[in-house]
Amino acid sequence: MSDLSSQPERNREGAKPSKALTLKGQRTRSAILDAAERQFAERGFEGVSLRQIMDEASVQMGQMQYYFPTKDSVFSSVIERRLDDVNRAYQEAVESLDILALRGKVDLPLVIRAVTAASRAWLSAPDIGRHRYLRMLALSTMSFDQPEYVRRHGETFRPLNEHIVAAISHCFPDARPTRVRAAYHLIETNLLSIYVNIDALLQRSGISRSTEAVHALYDDLESFLVGGVEQLLGR
Repeated sequence: MSDLSSQPERNREGAKPSKALTLKGQRTRSAILDAAERQFAERGFEGVSLRQIMDEASVQMGQMQYYFPTKDSVFSSVIERRLDDVNRAYQEAVESLDILALRGKVDLPLVIRAVTAASRAWLSAPDIGRHRYLRMLALSTMSFDQPEYVRRHGETFRPLNEHIVAAISHCFPDARPTRVRAAYHLIETNLLSIYVNIDALLQRSGISRSTEAVHALYDDLESFLVGGVEQLLGR
């Protein structure tokens, strides 16, 4: 019986064209992506070399270049690997908010919770790969020198972000649109900072990381964001 995958490989930025991989090939490719995700999450794009990824994944240069000919291509593929999952979780939270809006039951705390729900769930769960992914995504998003593919992947979230901006505007109908958008960007910036610094924040407070500790941190973050937006836009 053949061990070829029944589904063709998806095209990715700079990666090899679509083709079926053997089970061994799938494992090798996944090992490279796992190693790259750990490296990029710890050191950021500029702090990682292909050699470091190869050493951690225990692959040779020929194997590395077969799947990912450049560092850009492996970075893009790491971003893309979980992009649908995080976008789906965010979409579910925004759709729940939309349902409440139709019932006239939306307030600012619910809007903030819709923004934070996906990452709260990911960071409080035991899947360390998701923790690393959010950190890597935040580091690349906050970079002043974003590659085109990072900006393009970021566009995935734009329609959902616009839902949140509209919901904030609904809560503060007298606020100027530019102020509403500024409030949203401050929410986003604080959330990205949590992705990057959550372990450091807990350590500084002498708290061991746990599901309960992450939820408590997010409770504080949401209260802080609600108060900040109210101060910025007025009641």
